[in-house]
Amino acid sequence: MSLREQLLKLLRNGGDTDLPSDLGDDTPLISEGLLDSLGLFNLAVWIETQTNAPLDLTSIDPSSEWDTIADILAFVEKHRN
Repeated sequence: MSLREQLLKLLRNGGDTDLPSDLGDDTPLISEGLLDSLGLFNLAVWIETQTNAPLDLTSIDPSSEWDTIADILAFVEKHRN
């Protein structure tokens, strides 16, 4: 399973919000309210797992750095150890 497929599975199953069926890599998730707090928490845990490093949430802005699937994948690739 590719990283993108894993992320999509997490997003679809990780919160209480129903995501649109036509979800694209550039669809705003946080700024449009598509990702709820539980989904955001699960996303943070997933990113920590993918990067093998704890996140310092005080040093990042999830609403800008993780707003889209493309943003999230770029963040993971940039921070992978």
